[in-house]
Amino acid sequence: MLDLVDLEDHRKAAAVGPDAVIPAFCKTVGRLLADHPLTEVPERIAGYMPTLLSVPDLLKPEQKTLSGENYEKHEVFLCPHDEFSVLAVVWPAGIHSPIHDHLTWCTFGIFEGEIQETVYEAADVSADCCDAIAINRTHHVEGSVAHLPVNASNIHCMHNPGKTPAVSIHVYGGNSSKLGANVEKIYTARS
Repeated sequence: MLDLVDLEDHRKAAAVGPDAVIPAFCKTVGRLLADHPLTEVPERIAGYMPTLLSVPDLLKPEQKTLSGENYEKHEVFLCPHDEFSVLAVVWPAGIHSPIHDHLTWCTFGIFEGEIQETVYEAADVSADCCDAIAINRTHHVEGSVAHLPVNASNIHCMHNPGKTPAVSIHVYGGNSSKLGANVEKIYTARS
């Protein structure tokens, strides 16, 4: 699934640093969106994330800051054609996101720390159902990569179980500054 020439270009760019690897990564994401069915794109992007996550100074200090007790999103790159966004998400120690699903597709990787992701399914298929049942839990550590499906259930909750902030890199479909929170619905856990 990976273009080996692209992957080698990413490795070379990563050796140069963030000023080279971020543009190379974003160019690849744009090409993947142009060349492949959307249902394949998040998984394909996941193949390129480890190189991005391996660059120690990938993020500027201000892209790893927290100003309060909630998680914060910092823009890394916005596609000028509104096709995708790359964000750094900073998770305070102990925080749980709401159980939610997204308006768009997503691929994410852990840059610093650890994140526990719990995947849910809706308790009822009706449009107004807001109850969800946990079906899987994954512990993501630095370098871990995951993606949410396109045109399928993508209900999950993110939790930083650590004692220090965690940082994840997310690639979302669309322009995050126009989409806002990119949350379609908030759910309540049901046993």
